[in-house]
This record gives sequence, structure tokens and C-alpha cells, in this order.
Amino acid sequence: MRRVLLAALAVAFIAGCAPTGGLLVSEDAREVGGNLFVETSTGGNQFLVLDGEITSETSFTFLSLVEQAEVEGLVIAQSPGGDLLASHQIGREIKARKMNTIVLVSCISACVDIFVAGQRREMTDIAELGLHSATDRDVSYELDRRYWREMGFSEINEKAYQVPNSRIWIIAPDRARELRLATNIIRSPDS
Repeated sequence: MRRVLLAALAVAFIAGCAPTGGLLVSEDAREVGGNLFVETSTGGNQFLVLDGEITSETSFTFLSLVEQAEVEGLVIAQSPGGDLLASHQIGREIKARKMNTIVLVSCISACVDIFVAGQRREMTDIAELGLHSATDRDVSYELDRRYWREMGFSEINEKAYQVPNSRIWIIAPDRARELRLATNIIRSPDS
């Protein structure tokens, strides 16, 4: 039932978004800090949404929220990535709590570190993931290598580090599923 609800939310979310503090959250979304928002569905269910860059404030806010309330998962509307350590903190908490993740439109760079931590990792059929090597390759490689090993995706991290930081390896939903990055693709009714 929750899976159907999440799929319906994803489709409705994409169709009904209007610019507010984030790029894709609705006008009624409540900003909680660090580019995190609480969206309420028409049925009254609330969802935590990441819409924007990942910062240390994102990590602090996320960790505070999950300590205060039961959070089933994280909806990623869109994120260009951001702070590597913040994304690792969020990802480790998601994995420890066996939370789910879903990408609606795009999840690039450090955002993918968060996405892969989900127990169930879903993408809409229009979403994309993007990976590349970190900016400070010498320091970040070992941090990323350890983290991606914890998440069970060492081989993906190695492939990502073959892509220069100035480029992005775009992974479409079906390819993400083949690579086991995504566990399910949410198809729009007209596809």
C-alpha cells in the first residue's frame, strides 16, 4: 500500500510542482532548512523532500528530523550534489534506519551517495543519476571508496572515479536498475 502511495505521490508531485524555496516543491511545502522540505499529499501523508544542494545544514537538519520523528524515507526532487561528508552522514543514517529513497527528476554527484543508501531505491522513469570523480580527488577517493563499499557498490564508485570531475556519467533509470542502483522504476501512466 505504501509503495502505491509513494508511486502516486511521485507522479502527482512532478505534475503539480510550482516554484517556491526549492525548484520543484509545491507552494504549500514547508521548508525545514538545508534545502529540505515537508510536503503533504492530498491524502494528508507527509514526505521529507530534498530539493537543492546538499550542505552541512542539510545533514544537520536531516539528522535532527529523524531523531524527532519517524521518517520512512527521503524523496529527492532534484539535487546537483554538494558536500561529500554531509551526504555520507545522511546516507549512513538512511542505511542504519532502513529508510527508502526515491528520485523524481535528478540526483547528481554527492546526491547519489544519499540515494544508494536507501533500502528500497526508486526512480521515476524520467529521473537520472549522475556520477563523477570528486573535486579533491586525493582526499575524497579514499572517503568515497570506504563509503561505497559500506553501501555495497564498490564497482560503481570505481567507474565513477574514471570520469573527470568536469564531466558527468549520466545513468538513466533502466541502466540504474541493471546496475542495482535502483530497485524499482516508477513508470508514468502514459509510458
